[in-house]
Amino acid sequence: MTHRRERPWEIHLALAGAQTGFALFPIFGKLALGLIPPLVFAAFRVVSAAILLDVIRSVNGRESIRPGDRRKILLYGLLGVSFNQILFILGLSMTTAINTTILTATIPVFTIAAAALLGRERMTVRAAAGIALAGAGALALLNAQRFDWSSLAFRGDLLLLANSLSYSLYLVLSRPILAHYRVATFTAAVFRYGALLILVLAWPELKRFEPSRVTPLAWSCLAGVIVFCTVVPYLLNSWALARTHASHVAFYVFLQPVIATVLAILILGEALTWKTVLAAGLIFAGLAIGLVRGQLPARPVP
Repeated sequence: MTHRRERPWEIHLALAGAQTGFALFPIFGKLALGLIPPLVFAAFRVVSAAILLDVIRSVNGRESIRPGDRRKILLYGLLGVSFNQILFILGLSMTTAINTTILTATIPVFTIAAAALLGRERMTVRAAAGIALAGAGALALLNAQRFDWSSLAFRGDLLLLANSLSYSLYLVLSRPILAHYRVATFTAAVFRYGALLILVLAWPELKRFEPSRVTPLAWSCLAGVIVFCTVVPYLLNSWALARTHASHVAFYVFLQPVIATVLAILILGEALTWKTVLAAGLIFAGLAIGLVRGQLPARPVP
């Protein structure tokens, strides 16, 4: 497959856009999870996203997954969709949005560790320094001292840590295969395979589910999650992952607390504090140290 050479700013913009979508999920998710059970929510989200992604894939012609790659795609679907969605949604339903965002910031750590252990990338002093700075900014912004380790929240926090590990392995392991397929083809296939396990686990709750009890607001939030927090960010993330290292994609997770704070200021009218400015500075400094070196690395070799 031939590609034009993208400019670095295009990759950075795609990664920032993906994290904006992911940052909206705790807001929409909390509103919807009050009336939609977690596994039902996960099933609606993933199945609907899989259908939309397949429609997008068919627009430019139906590219098929080669038989030899199907087992790999199944693994990526389990790590990046099934386990990722189930663990995240269950964890979000048990713990606070603050804990959720703090623990999401562990994804870059897991990703770089996994990439180094699997021999996919080298752990550099620059990367370690970038993680330290960005992680400090995320914790400062979110008041780590407020971290709640009570019993139910503790179980939710453990699920979110497992989610971070699962998504990190997805980023590291799936990167090489992206050189062989269009982004929409790969992402749609990952969601098709990932939806299977979620449907099996959610089936008992789906049979008991009463749609009439769900409010229009909750349905709207679910629709927002499917389009703006799933389809769009997964496509942007996969497009960027095909063109740079998994650790660079994971670094952008640190933008989520900054984006969430900006949205709170613009939408909810919250005040901009010195802590917000300091935290944002640390996070962007970490991104600069960990990523900016003249140009991003080339796409993976087919």
